[in-house]
Amino acid sequence: MNLPNTVKNSALWFTSIAVTALFYIFAEGWVILAAKLYGALWATVIVSAVTTPVVWLVIYMATRSNANRFLRDWLAKKEAELSKRAKVAVKGGKIFAVLNATIFLGPILASLLMLILGIAVRRVYVYAVLSAILCAGVWCSLYAGVFWGISKIFS
Repeated sequence: MNLPNTVKNSALWFTSIAVTALFYIFAEGWVILAAKLYGALWATVIVSAVTTPVVWLVIYMATRSNANRFLRDWLAKKEAELSKRAKVAVKGGKIFAVLNATIFLGPILASLLMLILGIAVRRVYVYAVLSAILCAGVWCSLYAGVFWGISKIFS
C-alpha cells in the first residue's frame, strides 16, 4: 500500500513524538518515584549517587574515543576568529550554556558539552558531580513539591 508522502511523514512524526514521550516517562520515572517516596533531599542524594558513576563512565568513554574532537576543533577555530569583546561574551555564554544543559538536559549531556568546549578532563569529572547534584536537586525538588501540593489540595 503506497501512502502519500505527507501521510507517511505525518505518521512518522507522530510516532517519533510518542516514542520520545514514552522514553521521557521511562527515563524520568525513577526520579519522580524517588521524589515521591523519599522527598526532595534524599531523592537528590539517591539520584546524584546513581547518575554520577554513569556520567563518569560517559566522560571516560568520550575522552578515550576522541569523538568530540571535530566539534572542539571547529569551535576553537570559530572562537579564534572573534573580536576581543565577542570572546568575552562567548566565555560567559559557555558558563550559561553548561548551566542550562545541566538543568534541562542532565549531567551527561552537560559533561559532553564541557568536553566539547575544551574544559580540562580532570575538571569535567569534578564538575560532573556538581552537575549531577544540581540537576537532581532541581528536578527532585520540583517533583516533591508537586506531590506536596497535590496532597495539600486533596487533604
